[in-house]
This record gives sequence, structure tokens and C-alpha cells, in this order.
Amino acid sequence: MRLSAQILQSAEQRTNPLSERELVLRSIAIPSIEHLSVTRDQFDSIDFSNNHITSLDNFPRLNRLSSLYLSGNDVERVDARNLRRNLPGLKTLVLTGNRVAGWDVLGDLGVGCPGLEFLSLAGNPVTTRRRR
Repeated sequence: MRLSAQILQSAEQRTNPLSERELVLRSIAIPSIEHLSVTRDQFDSIDFSNNHITSLDNFPRLNRLSSLYLSGNDVERVDARNLRRNLPGLKTLVLTGNRVAGWDVLGDLGVGCPGLEFLSLAGNPVTTRRRR
């Protein structure tokens, strides 16, 4: 299911246990990130867990966003330029159970998210690779 403006407007909005304003987009078979400008930068956190997202890209400018939860997706690519330019306050990124396989993706995350304080990569192929 494509992420439309209508889905974003009707999605659950709540205050999470960390007292962050959160948009919940869990388990609705989203294949890619799009139309987030509809949120008008009103959220500290977005939960994209258990979808079909393959790439971290296409974010509009979201100054307030500090946490992204993407557990159980198919993420294998990161657009460092887009993250750096449009998510300057990102501090928490949960990528548990995705398809991150290469060291290059970790490098892209370092470039794209210089303020990152917490990163979860458990359950990704890169966690079992040996560095050469």
C-alpha cells in the first residue's frame, strides 16, 4: 500500500513512553517513504515498523524528528545526503531485522546522521560480517 496523504492524516498519533509526539505507521505494507511533508513537522518520532521499506530516502525537511523506528522492514540502502539535509535532529534510528549487509551503508549512516546517539542493527546481515 502506498503511503498517501490520506493514510498519514488518518494514522494513529500518540505520545509514546518517552513523551515524544509519535506518528504510528506500523504494519500497513508501505513500500517506500513518501508524502511526509503532510505531517508539517509535528512529530518527534515516526514508527514505520513491519512494513516493506527498502531504502531510507525521500524525506522532506523534518527539523523536529528525532527518532525513526524501522524494525522488520527490508532496508538495505541509505541516502546520506537526504538524511543529512532533511533530518538534522535525528538521534535514534532503529533498523533491527532489516537487510543492511554492507559496511558502506554504515558509512552512509555516519555521514547522513552526524548527531545519531542510538543505532540498532541487530538482526541485519552486517552484524555477522567480518571486517577485512
